[in-house]
Amino acid sequence: MFTNHALIIAASAAIASTAVASDPQFVLSDRNSSATFDVNNGQISWEVDGVSQLFAQEFYFRRANDTSERLLSAENLSLDGIFTTDTNPFRDDSDDALSQLFSDDAGLQIETIFTLRGGSDGSSRADLAEQIVIRNLSQETMSISFFQFVDFDLGGDAGDDAGQIMSGNTVSQSDDGFSVSETVVTPQPNFFQVGDADEISAMLNDDQVDSLDNTASFAGNVGWSFQWDITLGAGEAFIITKDKSIVPSPGSFALLGLAGALVTRRRR
Repeated sequence: MFTNHALIIAASAAIASTAVASDPQFVLSDRNSSATFDVNNGQISWEVDGVSQLFAQEFYFRRANDTSERLLSAENLSLDGIFTTDTNPFRDDSDDALSQLFSDDAGLQIETIFTLRGGSDGSSRADLAEQIVIRNLSQETMSISFFQFVDFDLGGDAGDDAGQIMSGNTVSQSDDGFSVSETVVTPQPNFFQVGDADEISAMLNDDQVDSLDNTASFAGNVGWSFQWDITLGAGEAFIITKDKSIVPSPGSFALLGLAGALVTRRRR
């Protein structure tokens, strides 16, 4: 029988705000991996065998009449519900899946679903499956630009990674004996960009209408972004399905002793 260890279903925006104010963060765990999510800041960590690999993953949206992109958060949309669950209770007793539901008064609804799968202890392997469902609950056609932004600091440090985007939907990044890949299973993004993580983040937060430039490779403080331009009829939904995997790079097994070591994180 599946067990639900955290359940927040808000009967109103006021109830949701009260719950979030007391604990805005949720942690998923599975075997050698854990991931932390913040309802106001997106995904803020992903640890594998004690090594912190992720600095940030955020989603942004822009409606047709907006003058800039906005962060998907409980501060910019109503938080209608949060639900975590243990999808493999016969193996452990830890929540490994998270669903969040956001909406606004104009009929936009965005649901994010994350499922974490860790590897065996010491393997430096883990996987995160993700699904985003964008719904138009209004009676009018709705145009949305939706962005994903990711900043991995593989091995716990930034500045010397190498990243590339292939076929417009697959990313590979490597550093310090680790590799991360992400594949957008469906649908194909309209635009993509890999580059300096701080610069891409600043662009998405610059109070201007932005579009990605299809840059496909970069070395340094790597970050990447995908963009979907979506038109939804009344009652229609748009579903994005993607998957991330962290693995040790070939010949890097000697580095697995780094697990559990203290890592100094950079700050923006």
